[in-house]
Amino acid sequence: MTLANRSTTRQKGMAIIGALLVVAAASVATASILERQSYLADTLVGERDRAQARWLLRGGIDWARILLFADARNNAVTLRSAIWAQPISGFEVRDPASGRTAWFSGMIEDEQGKFNLTRLAVDGVVQRDEVAALEKLLGALDTPTGLAGAIAHRVAAAQAGPQGASAPALRTPQDLSGVEGMSPEALATLATYLTLLPERTPINVNTAPAEVLSAAIPGLSLGQARSLTQERDRGQWFNSRGDFLNRLAGTRDAVDAPLDVRSRWFKVTGQVTLAHAQASMQALLHRAGDAPPAVRWIED
Repeated sequence: MTLANRSTTRQKGMAIIGALLVVAAASVATASILERQSYLADTLVGERDRAQARWLLRGGIDWARILLFADARNNAVTLRSAIWAQPISGFEVRDPASGRTAWFSGMIEDEQGKFNLTRLAVDGVVQRDEVAALEKLLGALDTPTGLAGAIAHRVAAAQAGPQGASAPALRTPQDLSGVEGMSPEALATLATYLTLLPERTPINVNTAPAEVLSAAIPGLSLGQARSLTQERDRGQWFNSRGDFLNRLAGTRDAVDAPLDVRSRWFKVTGQVTLAHAQASMQALLHRAGDAPPAVRWIED
């Protein structure tokens, strides 16, 4: 083979290798583009499902408002046995058009059946008698009673006192996670018994657990409170504040305790699973007068 032929053959070989490299690079680029498009499509589908799940949760809040509105119109007292108090678990919601199915779980809680931490301070000033009541509740729940003072000062700091608020506002008991000495275990225990409402509220004796009643009523032991709640939960609920006081058997200090048989504040919690998306939401509802309950805040 002549030198010219060798040179021509070498050039053809280099051209083929160059073409193969170009094809390989194009293939890698194409695969990368397709992968990005697939990821983007999955992301968009996930966002669509999450948006639809959130809208279903909004519908769940409207459902809760209807139940509470009907309860207020039909019942003079607020009871734990009412329809609104029954939780929903794994309720199937199907779209006939697309055949898609979502699963809804939710519950309504009477916030006036809990210890309202807002009572711990007035205009930024800690209320010692309310701190003592919270200490009693913490003791009944086997939680360090020393937390009561720390919680009270955190609540006071969030209020607009003479010097203004010195700490961020509080919305739920979970916002107390930064309180000194508050462990995750203690916070999980207390979350069932505590609430934070925009106003000082009485405790609903028809929905409050024995621990809360015992803490709120001076001189009422936990054993006495349990006897009262057991009778109540067997159907002997309280028709009025006076009815409750008459059953206390000599607990004279209860006359001044903040008590009621009807509630205005409720928390709605819901969760929706749609395909691979899951969304949760909670809201605080305020029931007043003849109007449907108003939504005071919503938190995703």
